[in-house]
Amino acid sequence: MDLGWLAGLGASAAAVLVQAAATDVWQGARSGFARLLGRGDPRRETAAVRRLDALAAEVEQAPPAQRDQVRARLLPAWQTRLSDLVEEDPVTADGVRDLRDELVTRLPTAQQQWIQHITATASGATAQGVMFGSIVNHPTPPEADPSGPVPDPGQPR
Repeated sequence: MDLGWLAGLGASAAAVLVQAAATDVWQGARSGFARLLGRGDPRRETAAVRRLDALAAEVEQAPPAQRDQVRARLLPAWQTRLSDLVEEDPVTADGVRDLRDELVTRLPTAQQQWIQHITATASGATAQGVMFGSIVNHPTPPEADPSGPVPDPGQPR
């Protein structure tokens, strides 16, 4: 089973989560993600609330002009956390997707522009996207022709 879509879901949910910090949508995001991350365990939910509060405090304490930079810095940890959540417990994927979709519609327009949706549906297809960074693809080198000359690695081509 290809779990790549679960990681993508975690990443897109994290983007919505960090965008919700320091907005009117935050309380709904906080309670929804705390419940999902807690998975019915009060101690886990308390730990999630503590982490979510730290996220919001860091964004809120930044000057408004620097909030997107703070969000970009905080995003990778939340991408990992939410991707791990849905990979470890795929049953949570529907809840994460529903919360993400609900919050996207409630976010201010400026925050909605920060969210990226990428889908590949064809068999063997690959979808790639990046925010605040680069994608570097390393193509597979062509197979050497066994009947042809073997290039000397010390010589330029």
